[in-house]
Amino acid sequence: MEELELLRKQIDEIDERLVELFESRMELATRIGAIKGEKGLDILNFKREEEVVKKNIMLLKNSELSQELEMFFKGIMDSSKRIQQNRLKER
Repeated sequence: MEELELLRKQIDEIDERLVELFESRMELATRIGAIKGEKGLDILNFKREEEVVKKNIMLLKNSELSQELEMFFKGIMDSSKRIQQNRLKER
């Protein structure tokens, strides 16, 4: 059980960092949403989303995780779009 607890502790530490990074990313998404609103740009940008997914899949050392990483980033980008859309509604 000692090894299991050690591994879980490491996951908890990674999760804490992920939360910090997630918040930073959402703050940037909010700012981007404001700029898009000012410039009359669409929130949805499928080309940019594809670029983000492909670029980050290329960073993987374990290519077997490609599908999971794609789902991870699509989830993050969905959250970013919701934040941007909510920001535009507030105006």
